[in-house]
Formats: sequence, structure tokens, C-alpha cells
Amino acid sequence: MTFFVLLNLVIYMPFHLFEEGIGDFPKWMYEHKWLPYHMTHGHWMANNIFLYYPMLLAAVFLFLANRVFVCFGAGILIWGVINFGDHFFYTLRDKRVSPGLFTGIIFLINSVLGLKNFMFSSAFSGIQFIGGILIGGVLFGLPIGLCVVFYQFFERYFSKQGGNVRV
Repeated sequence: MTFFVLLNLVIYMPFHLFEEGIGDFPKWMYEHKWLPYHMTHGHWMANNIFLYYPMLLAAVFLFLANRVFVCFGAGILIWGVINFGDHFFYTLRDKRVSPGLFTGIIFLINSVLGLKNFMFSSAFSGIQFIGGILIGGVLFGLPIGLCVVFYQFFERYFSKQGGNVRV
């Protein structure tokens, strides 16, 4: 299961973010009402580096630290399934490929294999699986909420003003 959990992190950064970036995901998020503001690419990347990725890393570290926290590894895998589902839903709804769909498919395959591995392991329990579903939902939703909360902070340092990027 550890391989699949770690592979989701490798897929996410840099591959998934690259695919989303070339598809102008910040604009996509704004157009689809995921965020109340349109972010620059620098601002969007700051959100990923300082909000999304640390939460994923924390879950992975807990999972690796102790078998009691196997639900955090399952949460990373559930997060991968949710990430795919989001891109797939909007691809169908918009009748055009959502930026991130192709790496989302890789998330799905990897996560399903990882969850299968988990379900047939001695670490599996219904409580751990339900915990993983809840953690996966939090890993998907909380960073989006934090993007809104920390918008002004990141806007201050990672947005364009007068043609220059403030760093």
C-alpha cells in the first residue's frame, strides 16, 4: 500500500499540477465557481505548495509513522479517486476535457490498486476504511476552503501588479 500512497504524491507534483497549469486551471476554477477570485498562476501554485501539498505530506507522514494511522494512507488513495471524479464530472458536464483529467485517470488507477491492496491486507478494517473516506474528503475540500481564507495573503505576494510579479 505504501507504494501506491507515495505514487499519488509523485503524480500530483509535478505531473498533475503541470497538466492543470498548461490547461489554465486557475481560470477554470474561477469559471466553475470553485473560487470567488481569479488567481494568477503564481498565486495558484503558492496555494498548491503551501496549502495542498503540506496536508498531503502530513497525511503520508502519519501513515508511515504508525500502522494505527493506516486510515491516512487510505485517505490519500481516496483523495486520488475524488480528484479523478472531479475532473471526470466536469469533462462530461462541459463536453471538453477538464485540465487534469489525464493525470486524474492515473490517480484513479493507482488509487484503486492501492485500495485493493489495503482491503486484502491485515491492516484493513471498516473503521480504518471509513476514516480514510473522511480523511480523503478533508484532503480534497479543506485546501479549497483555505484558498479562499488565505486569498488576500497570497494575492499580496503572488499576483501581478503593473506588469511585474511581486515576490
